[in-house]
Amino acid sequence: MIPALTLEPLSWDDLPEAAVLWADPAVIRWTNIAAPCTEAGAADRLEHLLDCQRGLPFSTVFALREGTAFRGLAGCPPVDTAAGIYGLFYQLLPACWGRGLGLAAAAEALRRLERLAPALVLADTVAENTASVRILERLGFVRTAVHHRAFCREGRMLDIWDYARRWAGPAETV
Repeated sequence: MIPALTLEPLSWDDLPEAAVLWADPAVIRWTNIAAPCTEAGAADRLEHLLDCQRGLPFSTVFALREGTAFRGLAGCPPVDTAAGIYGLFYQLLPACWGRGLGLAAAAEALRRLERLAPALVLADTVAENTASVRILERLGFVRTAVHHRAFCREGRMLDIWDYARRWAGPAETV
């Protein structure tokens, strides 16, 4: 059973919880965030996510809640709105891992993106992040490229896998 999540449009009110998320080394391990964020660093990241929402008719980036509890962030920020290209990301607190919340959040973010009739949704993941690989493939994403040794973490050079999904409506998550 997919957990019940509420996706709320991201706002400045989410800064304290986003700062906790982005300060967690386990959360940022597979992201482009090189080191745990300070409060100021989290504010910069949040400002960037909010800036990319300007000009859109509705939000495509969300705070995830289970009841009233913050669980993470997910969304589809624009890459090229004129071409209908968006990206997909999701970041959850470690206490939420392994419960299907990542899949549920990504699926709901894609469902909400449908209102913009995207042509293409892009995502990438570190090859060793098997949970994200499973989520993307379950949602109908296809690997389009491999960037060998393009990601450095903890002194290790790891591959990044690019994924894409041509839009044909939200993917089933059965």
